[in-house]
Amino acid sequence: MSDVSMMPVEVRFKPSGKWWIASAPELEVVTQGATFAEAEANLREAIALFIESCLRRGTLEQVLREAGFSAIRVKAVRQAAQSFVPPASPTASKQCPA
Repeated sequence: MSDVSMMPVEVRFKPSGKWWIASAPELEVVTQGATFAEAEANLREAIALFIESCLRRGTLEQVLREAGFSAIRVKAVRQAAQSFVPPASPTASKQCPA
């Protein structure tokens, strides 16, 4: 299984009332959790599902380039995703173009 933490993607966390909002702005992936740890886990899962969706459609490189990734970063994400095994429950907030 690929470790999403090894992917070169900016992530942000901010408290919002009783929730933590977690996002990967470059990928337009956003989720939340009741705790920081839950928000972090949910974000890892959402990014992983986003990457899986792109891989299945064959659009990962296109999506990453459109998000402003350089060729070096596209290659790093593609390599990290090669051994990816998707998690069981889908929570991704964005789908790749078909």
